[in-house]
Amino acid sequence: MEINKQSKRTLRLQGWIFNLLFLASLLLIGWLSTRYDQKYDWTATGLHSLTEASIKVLDKLDAPIRIHSYASEGELRDGIKNLIERYQQYTDQIELIFIDPMKNPDKTRDMGIRVDGEMVIHYQERTEHLQNFSEESITNTIQRLLRNAERHIVFVTGHGERDPTGQANYDLSLFSGNLQKIGFQAVTVELPKTLAIPQNTSVLVIASPLAEYLAGELKLIQDYVKQGGNLLWLTDPQSKAKLAPLAEQLQISFSSGTIVDTQIQLLGVNDPTIVMGQYQPHPITNNFDVLTLYPRAVGIQYQENDTWQVSPFLQSIERSWVENGKLEGTIAFDQGIDIQGPVQFGLALQRDIPDTTSDSQEPKTRTQRIVVMGDGDFIANAYLGNQANQAMGENIINWLTHDDSLINIPPAKAADAQITLSETSMAILGAIYMLLIPIMLIGGGVFIWLKRRKR
Repeated sequence: MEINKQSKRTLRLQGWIFNLLFLASLLLIGWLSTRYDQKYDWTATGLHSLTEASIKVLDKLDAPIRIHSYASEGELRDGIKNLIERYQQYTDQIELIFIDPMKNPDKTRDMGIRVDGEMVIHYQERTEHLQNFSEESITNTIQRLLRNAERHIVFVTGHGERDPTGQANYDLSLFSGNLQKIGFQAVTVELPKTLAIPQNTSVLVIASPLAEYLAGELKLIQDYVKQGGNLLWLTDPQSKAKLAPLAEQLQISFSSGTIVDTQIQLLGVNDPTIVMGQYQPHPITNNFDVLTLYPRAVGIQYQENDTWQVSPFLQSIERSWVENGKLEGTIAFDQGIDIQGPVQFGLALQRDIPDTTSDSQEPKTRTQRIVVMGDGDFIANAYLGNQANQAMGENIINWLTHDDSLINIPPAKAADAQITLSETSMAILGAIYMLLIPIMLIGGGVFIWLKRRKR
């Protein structure tokens, strides 16, 4: 193209137009950034995004949530804001309000704020205080607030059962305490004194009794089941209380021995009576792939019937067996005496019954749910912290109370991104980056330089 005064003016005009358009684009991008906020999480495990379980909880919101955070200015407030923004990306019903405790000492004192950053979460007429700032704790708090009524988990006592308030290794105080954190209230009942099961019982728990129940007590429990009450029955090989009438009502029976796995010592567990759980398809175990351990479990058999829909959701692995001999010395499988695994020791029963509480003119039904576990130790104080035992126990309670969609809310975890290389691999990579690539770049530059010299 011939360069003249006209072409110079044209090029200069094009340059000014380009600069003006570029500046206008920057101003437009800046303005849009103040109006819209879009974030992307490119981490391998979605570390900075909500889990599916948290999103399911948000889908159940039918009223706004207000979060008041009593946090001082600084990094803590920024961290809380970033965490709550993850929830706000999925719903517009969550509002976060910061209150400086230094500037509002009276309000801070009246609200009973104890730590910097403490959150007070309001939903409808219910309020929860939260001092642990993580997705798991926030989602569990929302889960508690979503419960439309207080849920009572009623433990039968008076026969050597595991005590929901006891501190012994055998007891269940840690488990019942965790249930309270997610919206349940653990209470006890002595049937000989009350002569009735409380009307507000969400789940009745029979936790490994050591002594048989009186005939009248069994009649109360059987009537409760007959009328559609939800039940969690824990038993153990050492339990002498087999509660035969209740087992007959549910059409189940228990094996006589103890499930063992002599090869579990290869995993660092020295007690062969501790077995691993193998999960079968069921809402309790849906998307549940974490290890759980069960000490001294007993097998459960069931009869196919027209009353109950029975689903075995938990069994031992194939190498296990039911040991009918003494658990002393060298334990080995005895053909014809012991029973080869896998052995079922977790059953979920349900049935549809007429809903007598409905005011509707049309007949309605509701679903009754029962879980029978051949082990009670897995949620005892001594074993609750083993692997995912706590989560399995909560899954069972959530299923029994029909909160299937609120099961298993795990904390987000970063993937293990560590790469382990051999010395040979490291030497090859070093040669590529320190020798081969520089030589290729230098060679390419020399080639281009020589080619241009010949023009």
